[in-house]
Amino acid sequence: MQMVGLRYFLAVAHAGSIAAASNRLNVAASAISRQIANLEAELGCVLFERRPRGMVPSPAGELLAEHARQTLLRAEQVAAEIQELQGLARGFIRVATSEGFALDLLPNAIAEFHALYPGIRFELQMLPPAQVTQAVAAGDADIGITFCLSPTSLVRVVYDNVVAMIALCVPDHPLAGRAAIQIADLRTYPIAVPTLDTTARQVFDAACLAEGIVIEPTLTANILSALLPFVRRTKGLALMSALSVQTPIRLGELVSIPVQSRMSLMRGIQVQVMQERKLPHAVQAFLRQLVAALPPVAADGG
Repeated sequence: MQMVGLRYFLAVAHAGSIAAASNRLNVAASAISRQIANLEAELGCVLFERRPRGMVPSPAGELLAEHARQTLLRAEQVAAEIQELQGLARGFIRVATSEGFALDLLPNAIAEFHALYPGIRFELQMLPPAQVTQAVAAGDADIGITFCLSPTSLVRVVYDNVVAMIALCVPDHPLAGRAAIQIADLRTYPIAVPTLDTTARQVFDAACLAEGIVIEPTLTANILSALLPFVRRTKGLALMSALSVQTPIRLGELVSIPVQSRMSLMRGIQVQVMQERKLPHAVQAFLRQLVAALPPVAADGG
């Protein structure tokens, strides 16, 4: 079985259709279909079940998908080890992240690493928190950084900490000078929050419930960057992680205010890698830099 055929097959298994895999790979659908037909002919079995909403691997396809993942990972490892003979002159790092880290932290970390090692290429993919872990566990990402509300055994955790939720506002906001605010203080102002499927919103809603208060958001968005113009142009506040917008806060464009509640507003954050995988040299180097850019883990682990 050729590597190209396995790569195309795995792309269809992940995407759920030949058309979606074609868009992802930027390869003609006919070429992908031909490779899958060749694999089915070579193995003498059907690899996909064709359904109205797409293609799902058959039992034989599930076995081949696992083989393909391991084969492609081994091939990438060999290529990485060959490249490492040249130090960090070349390499490719795939990072999966939940949105809170894609807004500011990761782009800055990648830019700093690029300044030192311009030959290293990156692929940054933004996913819901649980899917970040799944991507790392499946070998689709070298490094994952995500918010988490419960432990996981699917991956190896190299950094485990908690981060506070803050209210973000403009410097002349009436609350901007406060050392901290209570969650009930938010009722007086327009509030912008992420959508219900995010860990930030889940923690915020649980805290409101514990306080016995109801806060109707003025703006709900599934893109964190959409909250920032709202904050800049109103007397509103946005709820998000203290790590999400470090640069505007450092430059004095926005102000962060700790939010207090009877119920903890802390969320767990993790940096994850695949279990028992020998990481390429470039991935190890970036991993060290990324962890160094995150808040130090307290001696008690929290």
